[in-house]
Amino acid sequence: MKLNLPILDMLEDSETILVAGAGGGFDVYAGLPIFLTLHEMGKTVHLANYSFSDVSLAEMFTEIVTEIPDILVACKGELKQDMYYYSEGYLIDWLAKNTDIDPTIWMFPNSGVQELIQAYQRLHEILKFDTLILVDGGVDSLARGDEQGPGSMLEDSISLVASDTLDIPKKILACIGFGTEVEEQVDHYSALENMAGIAKEGGFYGACSLTKQMPVFQKYEAACRHAWDGKNRAKSHISTRIIPAVHGEFGNYHMYDDDRHRTPLFISPLMGVYWFFDATIVTKRNLTVDAIKNTVTKDETRRAMLTWFAMHRDKRRRKKIPY
Repeated sequence: MKLNLPILDMLEDSETILVAGAGGGFDVYAGLPIFLTLHEMGKTVHLANYSFSDVSLAEMFTEIVTEIPDILVACKGELKQDMYYYSEGYLIDWLAKNTDIDPTIWMFPNSGVQELIQAYQRLHEILKFDTLILVDGGVDSLARGDEQGPGSMLEDSISLVASDTLDIPKKILACIGFGTEVEEQVDHYSALENMAGIAKEGGFYGACSLTKQMPVFQKYEAACRHAWDGKNRAKSHISTRIIPAVHGEFGNYHMYDDDRHRTPLFISPLMGVYWFFDATIVTKRNLTVDAIKNTVTKDETRRAMLTWFAMHRDKRRRKKIPY
């Protein structure tokens, strides 16, 4: 069984594809089944991630290549020893040990909009990719800013606004993990309303599901467990919900007994579904764009977004999905 990506027709003439985690942390893992599927099809495909890793520490645990200090770096090769939090390092370590892929993961360390524009432009010069697939673990990348529950849309908005400046023909946003963002208090009624608005503008490309029979899902789970299993390992509160959902767990199920996120969960089959959108349309619908687009550092972007929220208090009322 293969991942039946609805965007394959769009990618038919793509020569080089960048799969990039949009929201930080473990989002690059959420893109791994897409990356592996495209790699198996013979496409030239690269990985990148909006990174929360401490690069100064990471260079003691893996090889680090610096293109733009503090803005664009790459990690390569196997992990030298355990580290509490280094999502990219554990992923390249797994890829090096379990695949025929010579692993390199590009990292954007906690960048602001203008910094990330600089990073994406430089990475485009290096890799010459003609297609970008931004991957969000969750659905808060679809937030417009007028929701009572927009989630943690800061990093996703930074990625969308920065990548929107790229002069490439195809920019796609893939979301997976609908219902996982409990701690962020995402309003999923508004998320569905946002999806409908994107579809009305012609920006919804379709959806597909991971299943436990898929080799790419099994590799995704193995890569995640490689990063998480063991003492004092940071875990993704998104993928630790996607994986059991694909296995058929339901309701208040926790993948790990030491799950630090003890909020009651509602694991459901919706969590294993990929939703694909036109990233340009998603960006244009984001109401905070003008407020953040000229910010340089992440702190500046955060302040600009918080100021925008403070000035726009009229929010869409939180509603329950009526079935």
